[in-house]
Amino acid sequence: MIEFLLLLLAHVLADFYWQPTAWVEDKRAKSFRSRYLYAHIGVVIITSYILLGHFRNPIPAIAIGLVHGIIDIVKLEFDKKGTANWFIGDQITHLLTIAVTAIILTSTIPIEFIHLKDWFHNTKIIAILTGTFLVLSPVSFLVGMLTKPWRDELDKLLPHADDNLANAGRWIGMSERLLIFIFVLLSQYSAIGFLIAAKSLLRYNDKAAAGEIPPTYISKKSEYILVGTLMSYTAAISIALAARLFY
Repeated sequence: MIEFLLLLLAHVLADFYWQPTAWVEDKRAKSFRSRYLYAHIGVVIITSYILLGHFRNPIPAIAIGLVHGIIDIVKLEFDKKGTANWFIGDQITHLLTIAVTAIILTSTIPIEFIHLKDWFHNTKIIAILTGTFLVLSPVSFLVGMLTKPWRDELDKLLPHADDNLANAGRWIGMSERLLIFIFVLLSQYSAIGFLIAAKSLLRYNDKAAAGEIPPTYISKKSEYILVGTLMSYTAAISIALAARLFY
């Protein structure tokens, strides 16, 4: 189990936190001809190798990196628009690769614990760290893809609106999910209700202050915020409950 969580954490870090936007854009434009694709594969290998801790046997980390690269190439070749279905399929495939590798490691390679790594190699700690990273950037990508139809409608209704929906919404969403994740881990479910009430009050004030914006736009934006919020909260609660299973 510890191998699976360590490799999952390595995947989340390498795929969502240590892969600059410029790399992603270059990969989408050039696919397997992009040098950043191979740089990304290198990051996956190094991260997996370091976190896994099997320093005498780099083969699992190399295998994870190479398979990761192949999966990315397939996605880049067939998914030109960055759709949610391909994103989910891509992540599920990576997850299956990690699971298979962890099973092989558990059955063939003994784990050598180092005293300095005893604290880190703890199922509860790894579950919390992995869940924390999952509720931030990965869920933001997923919610952003699923709510894209609403953003497109908003652009049609008010093309020149500069309300910073993408950036502000992303950071607000990550903050909310992190709070919800912590609340669920602490079994403070009433605090989630308080968070929902506070956000509802802020949205009411926002609507009341918008005098020059067309009513249709306000209604559609409220719908967009509601759908995104429900998706975001559901994901955060689900990940937190899953993390608690490893306690």
